[in-house]
Amino acid sequence: MSGVRLSELVDDPDLGLTLLTGPADPVVHGVYVTDLLDPSRYLSGGELVVTGLMWRADPADSARFAAALAAAGVAAVAAGTARLGSTPPDLVAACREHGLPLLEVPVAVSFSALSERVLDAHRAAGRGWVSALAAGAGLEEVLERASAELGTGCWVVSGAGAVLAGPAEPPAADDLRPGLAGEGTRAGWSFRPVGGGGEPRIARWFVVSRAGAVPPEALEELATVVALVRSRVDQARRIAGRSAESALRRLLDGTSSASEVAVRLDAAGVPVGEPLRVVQLSVPGGAARAAAVLRELAAATGSPSVVAPLGEVAVAVFAADERRLAELPARFRGFAELAGPAGGLRAGVSDVAAADGLRSALEEAGHARRLAELAPDSAVVTADALASHRVLLASVPAELRRSYRDRLLGPLLSYDEAHAADLVRTLRVFLECSGSWSRCAALLHVHVNTLRYRIGRVEQITGRKLGNLSARVDFHLALQLLDDSPS
Repeated sequence: MSGVRLSELVDDPDLGLTLLTGPADPVVHGVYVTDLLDPSRYLSGGELVVTGLMWRADPADSARFAAALAAAGVAAVAAGTARLGSTPPDLVAACREHGLPLLEVPVAVSFSALSERVLDAHRAAGRGWVSALAAGAGLEEVLERASAELGTGCWVVSGAGAVLAGPAEPPAADDLRPGLAGEGTRAGWSFRPVGGGGEPRIARWFVVSRAGAVPPEALEELATVVALVRSRVDQARRIAGRSAESALRRLLDGTSSASEVAVRLDAAGVPVGEPLRVVQLSVPGGAARAAAVLRELAAATGSPSVVAPLGEVAVAVFAADERRLAELPARFRGFAELAGPAGGLRAGVSDVAAADGLRSALEEAGHARRLAELAPDSAVVTADALASHRVLLASVPAELRRSYRDRLLGPLLSYDEAHAADLVRTLRVFLECSGSWSRCAALLHVHVNTLRYRIGRVEQITGRKLGNLSARVDFHLALQLLDDSPS
């Protein structure tokens, strides 16, 4: 097991420790030096608590100190003798009562020397994991070895919620979600990010263990080893993506046929004999960042795929049976929820297609992604939404959309602000009621004559007659643009 057994510390002649009470075989997973009477809130379990006894004012303090450490699940206590000359009998009795091993540290041995001896054991474990990796061990084998040595399960989990490696019975998805969205320890689990960061949280990997079961030093060592594996995985994905990117660009500009592209995709691990589905994704930061995110999301689905940057976005081609492909929109909506509003994730999903329909699928996914960017309440849009008027709005430049909205609704918005009126809401409800005076008046809780006056004011201010179907469509589209505009 990682760490050091207490008996090894007792037997080390350089430390000169004396075991006063308790078993000598617990595994020490860390060191905490303290002069607090109750340091339990700083402990996660398995530590050797080293103290100079500055907290002891009378024998009753020993009972409180030992009880607090026992409740925190520490491995043992080491008492220095510089202050009192020897370990007080009341502390020995209190530790014996709670089953805590108690060591006496001679004056000649510094607390830092004792701490360094324990930490060396964790560093040795990390070196062993690196050696195993260099000898050809895969991520699964390294995690199994680490879990056995640490005496508890450790898993590698992607920010998208996929368990990438680790022993059987990994954390449940509901337990992982709070930690993937937050920091440190959540819902009884500890999350240690892998690598130096820089990418969105949903694109990162994490080493996960039960809270307090693994000392921070060991978890950090394991995360460092896993980062080496991550770099290999990322390199392989980028190589496959470069080949796919070139093929997809040529397919879109007409210089390659679908059959030529199919050969490239098959070589990248996408079996084009299966049905295909395309996802196009954008996130703040451009194509490289979008590709990094999409690689992790695609891997989390479990379906064969290849990801490539394309312009300012990223595209993934999936190949699987139709049942699994039908699940993609729901999976990506879950990813968007996990990323949260700050993630800025917007995705378009094509219909299911055969290899010879890949170009149309790429274009569908692009249109759907642009529609998702236009509608803040729809992070993921599928191709079936392309039959909506929203796809027409999405194809119009943003500046022109703003101008259209402001020309139709700007005078009404100004009038409402100046007169504390409610003309824009009245117009909205009137259109939603398909011009029914009675239904609209009932919903607004006003008399029909009041409603007629308000609609008359709308027509007078805008110069548009709402009895005209064309005017109603224009106002409906303008109101959609108003809803989609940033608040």
